[in-house]
Amino acid sequence: MNDGLFGWLALVSGFAMLLSCFATIYVGHFILPRIEDQLKGCKIVANAKAIWGSTGYVGKTQRSAMVYLALTATRRLSEKGMVDIAEVNRISIKSRCWICLPVRIGVPSFIIMCLALALLGKLW
Repeated sequence: MNDGLFGWLALVSGFAMLLSCFATIYVGHFILPRIEDQLKGCKIVANAKAIWGSTGYVGKTQRSAMVYLALTATRRLSEKGMVDIAEVNRISIKSRCWICLPVRIGVPSFIIMCLALALLGKLW
C-alpha cells in the first residue's frame, strides 16, 4: 500500500483520539454526575465515587470507567452483588451512548494509529 495512505490513516485516527479526549472531558463534567446519581445502589459506582471523588480529571476518568463497566458487564457484576440491575436498566440510551462513546472511539483509533505508524516504520 501507499505510504501516504498510512500517513493519512494515522492522522485521521489521531484526530479521532483527540475528539475522544474532548468527549471524555464533556462526559466527566456533565453526564457522569447525573448517571452516578441514578446508580446510587451500585457498589462499584459508589466505591469509585468515594475513592476518586475529588481527584480532578483522573478521578472523573476512573469513575466513568466504573460506570462504563457497570453498564456493559451488568449481569456478571450483579452476580457478585456489585450492581443493581433495575437501576442500570433505568439509564437512558442517550446517557449510555455518552458514557460508551469515548471508549468505543478512542481505543480503536489508538490501535489503528499504532498499526499505521508501525507499517510506516515510525513507531519504534
